[in-house]
Amino acid sequence: MFAADKPTVPGGPGRAPGRSPLTAARSFSRRSVLGTTLAATAGLAVGCGNDSAATGDGSSSFTYWSMWKQDEPQATVIKAAIDRFTKDTGVTVNVQWKGRQVVQQLAPTLNTSNVPADLVDSADRFAYAQLYATGQALDLTPVLGLAVHGESGNTVGSVVPAKYRDLDTTDGVLWQLPYEVLTTQIWYDGHALPDVAAQPPATWDEFAALLSTRRRKRGDGPLALDGDIADYAAYWTYYAVLRGLGPGAFGRAAADKSGALLKADGFVDALARIEDLVKGGDFTKGYDGSKWPAVQQKWAKGKSDFLLLGTFAPSETAEFAGSGFTYRSFPFPAFASGGDASQDISLIGFSIPKKARNTAAAQKFLAYFFAKKHLEGISSKAKNLTPREDITAPAELADAQKALASGTVVKTLDGVKETAAEWYTKVFQPLNTAFLTGGLTAKDFAEKLSSDSAGYWKTAA
Repeated sequence: MFAADKPTVPGGPGRAPGRSPLTAARSFSRRSVLGTTLAATAGLAVGCGNDSAATGDGSSSFTYWSMWKQDEPQATVIKAAIDRFTKDTGVTVNVQWKGRQVVQQLAPTLNTSNVPADLVDSADRFAYAQLYATGQALDLTPVLGLAVHGESGNTVGSVVPAKYRDLDTTDGVLWQLPYEVLTTQIWYDGHALPDVAAQPPATWDEFAALLSTRRRKRGDGPLALDGDIADYAAYWTYYAVLRGLGPGAFGRAAADKSGALLKADGFVDALARIEDLVKGGDFTKGYDGSKWPAVQQKWAKGKSDFLLLGTFAPSETAEFAGSGFTYRSFPFPAFASGGDASQDISLIGFSIPKKARNTAAAQKFLAYFFAKKHLEGISSKAKNLTPREDITAPAELADAQKALASGTVVKTLDGVKETAAEWYTKVFQPLNTAFLTGGLTAKDFAEKLSSDSAGYWKTAA
């Protein structure tokens, strides 16, 4: 999951302020732009590895608007690839480091004849809302057939697994090509907890037993949570529903205009697992009144044991970690042996506006950047996961990469930040935060969420 919708802080992939309601996204028709893209990409597969500046649309340059700031590690990696790309192909890239609201800045121009960017990168939910849902995303499916620069026999489609591409595809339109992968794990210090490192809990009963042991030893709850960050509280609820009811259940309940699914027995049963943690004192003292990042900083200093957070957790807490701290992680445990073990996924990737003028040159760069020697900097320098399975994760994320390799991947929050963002922020988050901080029981939370959701959908556009 993305570290978003929280106070702005330096660096990291998840500083994405601003919540653009996606209500309108539900009413847009799905239109394929495959024909346009095929025309633009004609002849590129052969030309990706040579020194010619010629592209399918005749352009020798393109403009790229990036979500990164120039001094961030990802920007450094991409800038190095751009420099090599220009040297090898003669195609000039006019890059502008716009920051997290890049797609929102681009949005007003997308339906004009003067779209200023030919390539843009962003978090998947913003690309969906501002590009795909408005009919302004070029279908990148033909890019999958392009030869990866310098890699004999490899195409973009062969190095970017379908399980990630599918999460950025809607009604057959590939509206984003992902280059960075984020997932949620339960983090801990392997140096301080060698027994956990040797055998992480795989089921809820094992997890509950571990929490009980650590709570007694600490005299405090072992779970870290900054309760003022609504997204962080949502991780607990979402994963409980995912484990209890399987992939898609949360999304279906969110979209149920009657609200009935939000108070069904299975849904309440899943919530009851989290209520047990709250009532049992498993969250560290003061979490319910914390101000981010106080609790996660204390966690890094050894004041609590476990932190449910995205793969940005190590880079976000490293400066506060104690001496010898070893980042280890395990997936949210299954409710029973053999139960759901899906891993939630958020993606960062490239999109091309439908009305961009230099689409072929931009696509040529994509085939260049997805070469291992360029993309692996996202791991080695920016300390994040990439979709390429032949790129070794940084040591801090090795457990997370292993979990993704062995498990089914699903869209974070079942995609509700894309398809029902207003419901998520206005209805779900306030009630869920009250639930996670002890203000509501599981049953009361479900009843209130059900009734408030039904009321919301009656008036939603």
